[in-house]
Amino acid sequence: MKFRKVELKDAMAVVWRLIIFVGLEIMAAMFLLEKGLMWIWVLIMVGLLTWIVNWHCHYFGYECDKCGHKQQIDFLKEFYTLNLFNRKYLKCEKCKKWNRAKLLVAR
Repeated sequence: MKFRKVELKDAMAVVWRLIIFVGLEIMAAMFLLEKGLMWIWVLIMVGLLTWIVNWHCHYFGYECDKCGHKQQIDFLKEFYTLNLFNRKYLKCEKCKKWNRAKLLVAR
């Protein structure tokens, strides 16, 4: 798979999805929690979180700081690994070392 550097349009795609996520979260909380429907709100939150993490793991990839290997990661790694600003703390598939992998956009 080919990768490129993150551009402003990619950052804006993330920002717009976060705005949608927060907006839907607030609206769902206002309507559902007031009526005591917490379990529906939790299901909506899980669905929104799954949507945004799934999109992120397909849209972005990472480059190892140690060896330069470029990789995309699966949903669980995307969800559970530590995020740093435009980097992620990952174990490289090639050199097997933990490092701060640089964020890239998958083409």
